[in-house]
Formats: sequence, C-alpha cells, structure tokens
Amino acid sequence: MNLVKISPESLEIANAYLQNGSIASVAKALALPENEVTDILSRREVKAYLDSIYLDHGYRNRFKLAETLDLLIDEKLREAESTEMYTNKDLADLLHLAHKMRMDEIKAMTELEKARATPIKNQTNVQINETPFGAGNYGKLMEKLLQS
Repeated sequence: MNLVKISPESLEIANAYLQNGSIASVAKALALPENEVTDILSRREVKAYLDSIYLDHGYRNRFKLAETLDLLIDEKLREAESTEMYTNKDLADLLHLAHKMRMDEIKAMTELEKARATPIKNQTNVQINETPFGAGNYGKLMEKLLQS
C-alpha cells in the first residue's frame, strides 16, 4: 500500500468532504470559504487520498461488491445445473457486468498510480522592488542619507 503524504489541514478537509459529501456543507461545517475548500480538494495529494479511500473503502466497497456478484454468478450456475433450464443471456449479462467492473477498477487504480507518480512542481517567486529601500518613510530617509 502506498502512503499519501498530506498536511493535517488538508486531511481534515478531505475527511470532512468524505463525511458531508459536498463542498458547501464542508465549508459550512468548518467555517471556511468555499473557494478555499475547493482549492484544497483540487490538490494532487488530496485527490490521491480521496481516490484511494473511495477505491478501497468507499460506499461501493469493491471487495463486497465483487463478492456479491460472484455469489450471484455461482447461484445462476447452480440454478442452471439443477433445472437444466436457463438462458445464456442471464449468465452472460452477469459475466459482462463483472468484467466491466473489473476493467473500471483497473482503470481507476492506473489513474491513481499515475497521480502518485507525478512529481510536485515547485514554484519560486521573486519580488523586485523599484527603489532599493522600499517606498515607505524608511526608504525615503535612507535615500536622503545616502545622497548627502
């Protein structure tokens, strides 16, 4: 299992989002502006955290869902053997659904791994002031002292 590095503040907002389900309710619950909540939820590491939660432990728990689908397929096969009356369409539909769910799961896992592998780009900002000592009273005083 890969660990996602996330700040405590971002983790709090992400967990509140998992509990409340909407940006507006998170902003209200945490007394934060909606745009700040949106900015934090759009960060790469927060998205990776949320994706891993939804994929592994979310409301559509993939293990329970797959287990239930397997039970349905097994039941259909037992029914087909015992009654010798069945349609291929029923079983094919269940197998098609199982395959589609597995492909969606693989796609989600691949996207999650890509998100984790993408390096964070650092940005350096440089501020250039017009006057060497600033525009305030201190700057004016220093200029006068240097000119005399």
